[in-house]
Amino acid sequence: MTSAIRELKKHQIRTLFNVAIQLLDNGDRETAFECLIKIQGMMAAFDQLDSVLCAYAKLAESAFITYVQSRAISPFMHTVRMEASIQ
Repeated sequence: MTSAIRELKKHQIRTLFNVAIQLLDNGDRETAFECLIKIQGMMAAFDQLDSVLCAYAKLAESAFITYVQSRAISPFMHTVRMEASIQ
C-alpha cells in the first residue's frame, strides 16, 4: 500500500472518529455507534492487509470507547462529589 493511500485511510478513520464523538456529544448515540461499527469494519479489513492501519483503527476504537465510558461515569462522579461536599 502506498503512503498516500495509507494517509487517506487514516484520514477516513480520523473523520469517522470525530463524527462519532460529535454525534455522541449531540445525543445521537445510535448514529455514533454506527460510526464505531464502520471503524471496526475498517479494522477487520486491514487486519491482514496493513498492520499500521489496523493499529490506527484499533486506537480510534479504544479512544471512542474510553470517551463513552468517561461520559457515563462523569454524571455519577458529579453526584458523588456533590453528596460529599454536602456532608
